[in-house]
Amino acid sequence: MVNKTKILSIAICSLLVVSFSGQNVFGYGGPPAQSSSGNYTIEIYSDEKSYNLGDSLVISGNVNKYSEDRSLQITIFDSQRSLILNEKFPVNSDTSFSHEIVLGDDFAEGEYTARAQYGSSKVTVEKFSFTVIAGDTIQESGTKIPDWIKSNAGWWADGQIDDSSFVQGIQFLIKDGLMVIPATEQGTSSDTNEIPDWIKQNARWWADGQIDDSSFVLGIQFLIKDGLMKISQ
Repeated sequence: MVNKTKILSIAICSLLVVSFSGQNVFGYGGPPAQSSSGNYTIEIYSDEKSYNLGDSLVISGNVNKYSEDRSLQITIFDSQRSLILNEKFPVNSDTSFSHEIVLGDDFAEGEYTARAQYGSSKVTVEKFSFTVIAGDTIQESGTKIPDWIKSNAGWWADGQIDDSSFVQGIQFLIKDGLMVIPATEQGTSSDTNEIPDWIKQNARWWADGQIDDSSFVLGIQFLIKDGLMKISQ
């Protein structure tokens, strides 16, 4: 009877040793999940370290290998760890990527942290930081343009309104406060009164909603600086 008890005890101990050894080998009682996520790595860069409100943040970089089933996810948090932005975009088949983020109304002056993740595993996360400051941007200085003016800009771009009528109309709107643009130095009259084609193209894109108010105002500022448009002070 004693021998049987000893044999039973030895057998139980052997089972326990094998069991604990297995846990040490596999980790927490089982084999690890088979996932290729941990094999993906990211190199990511921002074009600047500091930006003005309204600027565009351009991020670019590479992943170590391409997967058509994966997207690169960018999340941006402010200094209070509040989520400001969450976007996904594809990676090129050559493993490179580039993405532009406009630092618009969702952003304010301060420090931000961006997280880039390729796939679902936390192993694939990379971070970088950047600063947003208040600068002399068009957005900050108060660009304000009524929507109905877009129709006039479109007619001008299509040749239904001549250059002189368009310029006079813009001058009237600015004088009456219906269009607010940043302070711009008045230039002297140029040798030619011809308005560059790129400004007319900007007006067409603006009327079609392809560019924002600030981009259109750049063209108006050019007319003022080049002396093609006179603004009463």
